[in-house]
Amino acid sequence: MSDIINGIASGLNALMNEYDAVSHNIANSNTAGFKKRLSSFSTKAQNIAGENFSPLAGSIDWQVKIDFSQGPLKRTDRPLDMAMEGKGLLALESPGGRLYTRNGSLQINILGQLTDMNGHLVSGKTGPITIPRSISDSDIQISSEGAVRAGQSELGQLKIVEFENIDQLKPAGNGCFRGPEEMVLKPAENTHIRQGYREDSNVQAVQELTDLLTISRLFEANTAFLKKSSENSRVIMGVANS
Repeated sequence: MSDIINGIASGLNALMNEYDAVSHNIANSNTAGFKKRLSSFSTKAQNIAGENFSPLAGSIDWQVKIDFSQGPLKRTDRPLDMAMEGKGLLALESPGGRLYTRNGSLQINILGQLTDMNGHLVSGKTGPITIPRSISDSDIQISSEGAVRAGQSELGQLKIVEFENIDQLKPAGNGCFRGPEEMVLKPAENTHIRQGYREDSNVQAVQELTDLLTISRLFEANTAFLKKSSENSRVIMGVANS
């Protein structure tokens, strides 16, 4: 019986992790470029008959991964907004190393360098992209291939990359991801840029709310099971000591 209780306790911990992941998705359902977390746990349920059965009894395997599927594109008409159609991610430079993002809302810092909204430098194919002070935001054009121009002048080329194993990327905060140094990447040849658009979150809020309700009900059912098991143990101990 103790193995069953331990299995359920492990399952409740997995449920809490699942609850946190779903809550995080809901909180970021309106965050540009956000990629939802897919968390799941599998259990090898033991064959326990009658009311003593718990669907969490058994060994628990909890896993989490990022869903990098395309989110819907929203037109903003802002010159420094760019959405990526395809599997590519925009490379960024930060004090902590290379980052990657799907959030293409950009800005220009006080040095005239193109950055994301968190101040991370946008990687160009030959280094940071600098916008001369004489050029206004409205003069900037970003081609479908990622070339940044103003009139006839080319200012740089966005570094858009793909990965052989994108599951190696881990969340680094603020819509960014980080991968191991040995991670294999390649140019995103089939990714196209749409200037004046942004990619919205790929979270489906209604589905996430449904999942949250299911998790809550499963958690309540299993805490009730543990409570009843504890009460039954006390009764048995009382009889044994009488």
